[in-house]
Amino acid sequence: MAGPRLFSLLTALLLVIPATPAAAAGPTKDSCLRTIPVSGNSAFSAALAAAKPGDCLSLADGVYSAVTAKNSGSAANPIVISAKNRLKAGFTSGTVAVTGSHVTFEGFTFTGSANFRMTDTVGSRVTRSVFRSSAKEFVQLYGKNGDGNRVDHNEMGPKKQEGHFVQIGQNPYTPTTTLVDHNYFHDLAAGDQGGEALRVGGFGPPGDYFKSHTVFEYNLLVHCDGDAEILSLKGSANTFRYNTVRASSGTINIRAGVDNVIQGNFVFGDGNKKAQGIRLSEDNHLIYDNYVEVVDNPLILNAGDPKPGNPPPGVPPTGEFKGHAQVRNAVVAGNTFIGASSGVDFGGGSAPPLNLTFSGNLVRSGGTNVGHGSTPTKSTYAANLLFGGTPGISGPGFRVADPKLVRVAGVFQPGPDSPALRAGVSTPILTEDVEGRQRLSPPDIGAVEASSTAAATRLPLTTADVGPSAP
Repeated sequence: MAGPRLFSLLTALLLVIPATPAAAAGPTKDSCLRTIPVSGNSAFSAALAAAKPGDCLSLADGVYSAVTAKNSGSAANPIVISAKNRLKAGFTSGTVAVTGSHVTFEGFTFTGSANFRMTDTVGSRVTRSVFRSSAKEFVQLYGKNGDGNRVDHNEMGPKKQEGHFVQIGQNPYTPTTTLVDHNYFHDLAAGDQGGEALRVGGFGPPGDYFKSHTVFEYNLLVHCDGDAEILSLKGSANTFRYNTVRASSGTINIRAGVDNVIQGNFVFGDGNKKAQGIRLSEDNHLIYDNYVEVVDNPLILNAGDPKPGNPPPGVPPTGEFKGHAQVRNAVVAGNTFIGASSGVDFGGGSAPPLNLTFSGNLVRSGGTNVGHGSTPTKSTYAANLLFGGTPGISGPGFRVADPKLVRVAGVFQPGPDSPALRAGVSTPILTEDVEGRQRLSPPDIGAVEASSTAAATRLPLTTADVGPSAP
């Protein structure tokens, strides 16, 4: 049984992790008080300088010079700059910048060396555009006062040069409540450290402990090989959910920070031997309802390096720290971890995971199911199912049995006679499975609630679900 400690820890974590923001509404025809046809750079500059809340600038086909949108719209009536014919107008050099608020750019191409930046803007957006340039950073969100901005329904890639598709934050500030959704990120060429597809923060303490509440959801990432980290969370209270990652070298990594959530994602290695799963460091993270199918290491809890001053969870170190912080108070629940070679790794080092809750997970691998250089301390294990290779761990909370998996809609789930059915443990966070079905009580072990008769509402994303033409 899970015991009272599991439920008290989950309840405490849910209280400290705020609700993530809902998707921002996009501009509609009703928000346009004036539609202003624009053709050519001179007309564009003049119209932008005179733009008022509710103005919609409709740009004719062609190439335009980069501009800075300084004027502001309002939440009800944003300033909208759009291509009259989607992807027929665009920019080939310079940085298109937004410094006003409630400004939307929609339907452009960014080629040549062009990119896009939002600085200290509130409620602004770049949407339904294509980025395929030589710029190091495709989209940047900067500034102490940035809040409630959105990057959605874009296509970014291919990208041969080092840098990020989306970088949120510049030393020392990270904008808050950014939503990055329904984008197609693809073909980021292999490179050195610093080429993560998506990154939040990246400037060390105290920025690592700033709660920016960034949300990445419903994005498709394919062949994103620019760094050992596909996603790098270097901040706090961020969420990565409902995304699909395919054939991408590296990990979904919580590199630094606290109170982060990785929920309901599909990660497929697709035979890429460098593709791995989820990796984490530091405190109070929730990892649940994820389906990970790779060659090696579907889950890595980093070996803990001591932090200066040995601060309590959530508190910055007293001095410079460049190591991988000890994992403390992590909850890993209701996931399916499949590794063709190796299984999950509980880490080791001088500070193994502390107060780890590992419950309701299905682990299948061809090697060691659960490896650990040092045994986690003060940890809770409940209703985990292991199969294939060697268990690597034993005792209460772990059962070795064939889960009798069958592949449905590209995803392995327990078959009708699987010992995983209705053998999990109910917890406050396990309300839906990875495919959007309501969890039963008790739930199935693993990410898929195969016992449910409900239809799936979230399957692995395809290119039809994301990008400029998606619903």
